Amino acid sequence: MVFNQLQDLTEANQQFQGFGLVRSANLAQTKKGDPFYNVTLAHGKTELPVKVWSDLIHGREEEVKQMLQDGRVLYVEGDTSTYQDKLQMTARSFRPAKEEEYDIADFLETPPEPIEALQQELEGYLEQIVDPIVKDIVQTIYTRYKKPFAAYPAATHNHHSFVGGLLYHTVCMLRLGMDIASRYPAVNKDFIIGGITLHDASKVIEYTNHIAPQYSNPGEFIGHISMSSMFVDREQQRILSERGESKLNPHEQEAVYQLQHCILSHHGRMEWGSPVEPKTLEAHIIHQIDMIDSRVNMIERGLADAPEGEFTKVFPLGKLYKPMSR
Repeated sequence: MVFNQLQDLTEANQQFQGFGLVRSANLAQTKKGDPFYNVTLAHGKTELPVKVWSDLIHGREEEVKQMLQDGRVLYVEGDTSTYQDKLQMTARSFRPAKEEEYDIADFLETPPEPIEALQQELEGYLEQIVDPIVKDIVQTIYTRYKKPFAAYPAATHNHHSFVGGLLYHTVCMLRLGMDIASRYPAVNKDFIIGGITLHDASKVIEYTNHIAPQYSNPGEFIGHISMSSMFVDREQQRILSERGESKLNPHEQEAVYQLQHCILSHHGRMEWGSPVEPKTLEAHIIHQIDMIDSRVNMIERGLADAPEGEFTKVFPLGKLYKPMSR
């Protein structure tokens, strides 16, 4: 039997003839020095490692390199096998898909809720910000990047790594943050809303695109944590320029510092990439919420196709158990 959907491949010795989106393609060498490609093909939530060995590369190196570009859709024929208990496929042949053969939207995973509804919900939270300078800064940045903010993933792998993942991750965090703020009067909602909205905002610059994202030069050199804080600083300079003043008043300056601190500390520890560790209540809350939401999504995705009643390895969390249905 020949399968034509990646999601239908479940075991070794299955034949495949169908289409897949190139999520990544890396050139490597065997111990003998022969070139081969490690390719990740995707269709919606399904991703499958594919080996392209030297016999398909020899004499057509440049052609193959062009075909295996991130974000390209290919027609592939191949056979499945297992390696270290993981399913993979060896390509027998492949070619670029013709425009009339596919709709790119069919290959992209999207959030479980409509993008427009998520945008409206996020914008409703922004309207609740009380402090004028925090509201100005956060709304201006969001408005400037609204379109890519709704399209980009929250990560290239592991959690919310799908089209619209950044928006969905942000809204899920805001729901948790606002619930916590409603239960603890000491929490400043402005910094919860502003800090969560902006904590990953510069991922629209950190990644190259939203279809098959890789790290851009700014992403590699600077990273989203620092760039998101830079977004805030640029808006502070804009406000000062519009006022014709050289500095903010003490209350405004502290508000800007606290907003930046929520961004800069959201990974929680310096060894996890944060330039500073949380020093305010809101910064601690945002870090914990970020951990919760990313882990929930990572575990849900990792166990989605796992057998019930068994332990399954979910990278990078290790073995996790999927309960049996009741």
